[in-house]
Amino acid sequence: MCGIVWLRLLRPLEAYPSPAWALRKVTLLLQKQRNRGQDGAGILTYKAQSPVGRPYFYVKKRTKPAPPWRFLIEDIWSEWENWQKEGQSPYEFPFLGEGYLAHLRYGTFSGYGLEDTHPVVRIGSWPSRSLAIAGNFNLTNAEELFQRLVELGQHPLHRGDTYTIVERMGHFLDEAVEELYQQAKQEGLSKLEASQYIQQRFPVSTWLGRSSRRWDGGYVIAGWIGNGWGFVMRDPLGIRPAYYLATPDVLAVASEAAALHNVFEVPPEKVQELPPAHALIVAPDGTWAIKPFTDPAPKPARCSFERIYFSRGNSPHIYTERKTLGALLAHEIARALDYHFENTIFTYIPNTSQAAFWGLLKELENILILRQFRQIQSQKLSEEELRTLLHQRIRAEYLVWKDTQSRTFISSPALRRDMSRHAYDVIYNIVRPGKDTLVCLDDSIVRGTTLRETLLQTLGRLSPARLIIASSAPQIRYPDFYGIDMASLHDLIAFQAAIALLKEYNLGEVLDHTYALCQRSYGTDEFLRNNYVKAIYAPFTEAQIAAKIAELVRPPDLSIPVTIIYQPVENLPKALPNHRGDWYFTGNYPTPGGYKQVNLSFMQFYEGKLQRRAYETEVR
Repeated sequence: MCGIVWLRLLRPLEAYPSPAWALRKVTLLLQKQRNRGQDGAGILTYKAQSPVGRPYFYVKKRTKPAPPWRFLIEDIWSEWENWQKEGQSPYEFPFLGEGYLAHLRYGTFSGYGLEDTHPVVRIGSWPSRSLAIAGNFNLTNAEELFQRLVELGQHPLHRGDTYTIVERMGHFLDEAVEELYQQAKQEGLSKLEASQYIQQRFPVSTWLGRSSRRWDGGYVIAGWIGNGWGFVMRDPLGIRPAYYLATPDVLAVASEAAALHNVFEVPPEKVQELPPAHALIVAPDGTWAIKPFTDPAPKPARCSFERIYFSRGNSPHIYTERKTLGALLAHEIARALDYHFENTIFTYIPNTSQAAFWGLLKELENILILRQFRQIQSQKLSEEELRTLLHQRIRAEYLVWKDTQSRTFISSPALRRDMSRHAYDVIYNIVRPGKDTLVCLDDSIVRGTTLRETLLQTLGRLSPARLIIASSAPQIRYPDFYGIDMASLHDLIAFQAAIALLKEYNLGEVLDHTYALCQRSYGTDEFLRNNYVKAIYAPFTEAQIAAKIAELVRPPDLSIPVTIIYQPVENLPKALPNHRGDWYFTGNYPTPGGYKQVNLSFMQFYEGKLQRRAYETEVR
């Protein structure tokens, strides 16, 4: 889930409090979304008043050292300070302009070098044929789109999905410009006059619709054409998030609503969601509109995992949703404890679980109070018994501290595991060894690696009588092919648990049958409409799979009993009524490409080809 910043000033540069006002807003918006990308960051400035012989796009990118966003911002502001010291005109500074495009990259496909870091520019001598984009996207059919470029007569130089999208958009950009140029010629205009004619009439929404016609996946793509048109487009299903703020001074877009209302210090209701299948389009003169570029999907599939985990919790809506997820999990945990709260301590890890933890505690308190009330009603209690009962409280502690570290590229697995294990510190002498049950809330359990190699061993040092790990998200059973980096079926701990159960119950024929169905339907519409992997989970209950996951993630040297509790999937609509994209949990993908890739992913698993993500393989 990459992070996007797009900004257009709506007044002359001289009208703002300082020449660097917009640049400061852009760098703050990057900083406010920094959790969304770690391996690359970039900023592009569009200078509308750039004279002939000078660039109109200025780009700076960073991939290292980590975190790249921080060093990118420091680089630009250091250059600005030096520019001022030299007494040069502030408005000639390369990174002061009318338009901005910035990006935080979270790489899942393609490379990780500077050439793969956004913004990406396709430059030409004619501004109307020049294009700069940055995107938060993943397409399930990038390989087919690449082959389509070849069919159009191109010789693509790279296979990456970003390059493929840029070239596809560039192809249709060239076609649209050529059509307008021919119209200008018919009206007797000179070539210089034709450039103005194209700039004034460029059909941005039509061009975006033609460019995206074959795309399958989730995307928000923002960009600039060299002649001054700017745009931000969102996929028809609304899988990827995009929000905008419009004031008399500025038009700004970001991947997170909270970044906008915090940076510009406006109430949250001032920030609006960009509708699916629509594009925010701004003309060279600063007029703007939101227009459809394709037909919206009948049912939006806004990403639920975005809300559960990825976005910052400082959005009032996300904060409330995460609290609700915690509250909905309270009864599951209370039943697992048999309502014995007196010897239980609750904690959470990581920080993204904090809001859900507050919701969990509040609902646990309600459960405790109700049980106390019923006990008082049903029993005759002495004054001492009543006092003891009413003094019971839910015990919550902040027990686990995580050292903030940048990504490391240590090649030794053993050393990397050792560093990971010691990334967490615990507070001793709060948990009563051998007596207290310790309940730790997590926001999600994807691969189980952190649990197995780090968290359970860390919590085990406190010597509780029992460990319960609760996940505010349901079991993640299926890969994601629209952005979040969990696109390999065999890596998911829930899938590993289901496979282990099939072997345990001598149900290996389920795997054979599923593979046979995939083989038989490959290349047909059935392959694009059915998730055959659901059969792997069908023989077992959620409780059976959760119990097997607990076995798989429990370290061999840990003697403490471990239980894992997951959010029931039916609770999701209660907490996230507007974000129904739940394919990670249910396997109900919103596009044909999702079904295709999950079936391909299973076929790779069955065939022992575990090295690559399904959407990275060439067409079978």
